[in-house]
Amino acid sequence: MDKNNNQNNQYAVNAAETGRWVPVDKNALGFGVPPLPNGQPVQGPDGALYCMGNSPSQLSPMAGNANNAVPTPPSIVQMPPIVQPIALVPYTSQNQPLLQYDPYSRPVDPPPAPKAPVYKRKPYRGISIATAVIAIAAAVIMLLLNVLKFNETLVRTEVYNATGIALISAIISIFSGSGEGYYDTVIANIGSDATMAKVFAYAIPFITLVVVIGFVCIAVKYLVKILKGKSPRCFSVAALINFVLITLIAVCGLIFSNSEVEESAVSDNVSGFFFSGDPATVMLGVGWLVAWICALVLFILPFFAKKNAYMLADAPASETYNIE
Repeated sequence: MDKNNNQNNQYAVNAAETGRWVPVDKNALGFGVPPLPNGQPVQGPDGALYCMGNSPSQLSPMAGNANNAVPTPPSIVQMPPIVQPIALVPYTSQNQPLLQYDPYSRPVDPPPAPKAPVYKRKPYRGISIATAVIAIAAAVIMLLLNVLKFNETLVRTEVYNATGIALISAIISIFSGSGEGYYDTVIANIGSDATMAKVFAYAIPFITLVVVIGFVCIAVKYLVKILKGKSPRCFSVAALINFVLITLIAVCGLIFSNSEVEESAVSDNVSGFFFSGDPATVMLGVGWLVAWICALVLFILPFFAKKNAYMLADAPASETYNIE
């Protein structure tokens, strides 16, 4: 049998072919061998065994010799498997069986991870409601009650109470150049030499309009804060502007009033202007005083809401957290 399909090997037996018969060409050996009896191995000069046979099937594996210590097995041998024992000692009981199977079971979803708490500024809705109500009340009071009271003088033949509505309606008369009420009773009776008094008399209606609009804006601002749940704490610029403008109305009225009296009577005129007494020609009304106090309150009130007060966004509880 020739496993290497080599019909012309130089040597009959080599290291790779040890223990097996392979066909060789005796003419290619390079040496002569003695007569080979059929079926009997003869050792050649190179130490290898040579044998003559009719076909490879007549040749059987040779036995062990000096060059081949381990005899070749006659066929493929399956070695017995080697099994390594592994000690498995499972723990089981009736309360804790080793394995359970429920054909109706379904995988259980893992519990959702807890969300991080979300904080928002504490709304202080009571402060927002109070601020909005005070702003609306101040606007209504200033429109309906007397802002300035003009007494009768040599050039003003009757007493005139200037409410907020009368002052704002005088703006139309100022642009049209004619009208009634504040324009005809007050502005038209200012002397031609009292230029400064006329400027302040023209300015008062416009300042009153801005103040009323400011109160309305403050009310709308805090109503929005109530609806959105926002904190009312802030620096109220509108309240500060209203406070300054209402004070400016008093300054304009005082300058206007002092221009209508003699210099010797200015001191008594100032006292009467603020405390509504004679001989002042112009006096502050209740509507001005209430609006001035409301503007001051609207500026201070939002600061009663704590600056660093927070609460949980999704919790109905009103627990307050102070976060620096």
